[in-house]
Parts: sequence; C-alpha cells; structure tokens
Amino acid sequence: MQPIVTLARERTADGEELTLTRRDGVYYLNLAGSTLMSSRAHRSELDLASLACARLAAATGRPQPRVLIGGLGFGYTLRAALDCLPPGSAVIVCEVSAMVMAANVGEVGTLAGRPLDDPRATAIHGDVWDALGQAPFDAILLDADNGPSAFTLRRNQRLYEAPGLARIGRSLVPGGVLGVWSETPDAAFERRLAAAGFAVRAQRARAGDTGGGARYTIFLARRG
Repeated sequence: MQPIVTLARERTADGEELTLTRRDGVYYLNLAGSTLMSSRAHRSELDLASLACARLAAATGRPQPRVLIGGLGFGYTLRAALDCLPPGSAVIVCEVSAMVMAANVGEVGTLAGRPLDDPRATAIHGDVWDALGQAPFDAILLDADNGPSAFTLRRNQRLYEAPGLARIGRSLVPGGVLGVWSETPDAAFERRLAAAGFAVRAQRARAGDTGGGARYTIFLARRG
C-alpha cells in the first residue's frame, strides 16, 4: 500500500481544513480529517442525477431542460446529469471550493470523463444559494452536504429549512424536481418538504457499482 499523498488543501468559510488526497490511485476529499467522498464508491452520486432526471422527463416534458447542481465534488453527479439530458440542455454547477474547482480542471477531471468540457455545462465558483431564483430550473440537485442534517458548511443549513425550501420551490418550473443526497434517512426533512408543497419520495442507494457498499438516501421531490 502506497503512502497518502496530499495534493491540495484550503480553509473553508468555517475555518476547517479541506484536503484533496490520493492513495493507491483513489482520490479522497476530506474535511477536518474525515472523508467526505472518494473516487472508489460513487454509485449513489450517479443515482442522484439519473433518478432525478428520469422523474424530470415524466414531470415536465420540456425538450431542453435547465438543471442546477449544488456541489461539484469529483464531477460524478454532473457527469450523470449530462448523460441523461438531451442536446440543448443546460447544467449549471455551483462549487464553493476553489480547490475542488481547480482539481476538476486538472487530474481529478479524468475520473468522470471531464464533464466540465461538455458545452452544456457551466461551472460557477460560488454558493448554490445565490443561484436560486435567478432563472427557473427544471431540476435542482443538492450534493453539497452529507444530508439535510449534516452540513459541510454551517450556512448550508438554510437550504433544508422552510425558507430555503420555499426559495427552491420558487426556483423550479411547475412539476420541477428537487433531488437531495443524504448519508442517512431523515423523516423530519421529508415532512418539511411536504409542508413546502413538494410530493416527496425517499429512495435508498448503494455506494458501490455492483450494488454493495454503504447505503445512502436520495430524496426526490416534485414541485406541486
């Protein structure tokens, strides 16, 4: 086993250290010493986009949908969205970490087939909160946190509370889809979604490509 190589590091807005590391060909994004994600197990990130886009096609029927993604990570969610969407679609991905943005332009970009090179994709170095309300989206995918109760930045809590869900609802076209990745189930979040006027379904997903590994939850909510 090879030693861990630290490729880049930065401080978050909360003052915690975010690092990008590599070991034995596997990339890791770590926050305050804990692993946020790895390139070894990313099936659930692909599922977030593919499941949401499948519901999107049935819900809106718009030929050139616009999708907003909160969190670039290693590019897997963006890759899956692009693979599902037709020509003429537009996908905007917001990422607060300059380090993550630079890594995806560099060697990390090969992990998901360099989705940022797709002309349908636009990457913004900024908070997804600021992109909400700028234009109506057919789908909004949140992959910036470990779930509605576990935040990589403290300010992200606002996304999952009633005012944030109302803001998201106003940013979706009628029938538009909200997809949220979560490490665990969250019944309270489902109730908040329902109270905000969303029809919600929680689906379990596996991390591994062969259906094994850790189990996660994907919330799929359609604007009424």
